[in-house]
Amino acid sequence: MKPILVALAVLMTASAAGEKSFLTQANRIAWRPITPPGAPAGLMQRLLHDNEDNGLTSAIVKFPKGYIEPRHYHTKCGHSIYVLKGRIKAPGAVWTPGNFHYAAVNERHGPLEALEESEILFYTDGPFDYHVEEK
Repeated sequence: MKPILVALAVLMTASAAGEKSFLTQANRIAWRPITPPGAPAGLMQRLLHDNEDNGLTSAIVKFPKGYIEPRHYHTKCGHSIYVLKGRIKAPGAVWTPGNFHYAAVNERHGPLEALEESEILFYTDGPFDYHVEEK
């Protein structure tokens, strides 16, 4: 049996057995709007994984050109950002493809400005919450 067919058979067997592992094709997942509380509308996401047991999520998030995400923090999760395409201006740096950023629980970060349409791989390490920093 060819390696790809073996892998597919293993995935189908694991899925049939009730395991939680899976493989998905990201470009087949529809873009959906997402607006964290206090943030402006305009973000889109492809939700790749949403673990209801522990609140961890993985998504591809798209920022339209000119989008500004306010300075904010999270009390229940840290999160990882890996830039896939575009350019995002952050305090002290411009993030470009290949840049990785981790924001820890309760640490303020942002604002972020999309200098061009940008996409990030976004991963939370706990249940997602979002609090805009009061001025």
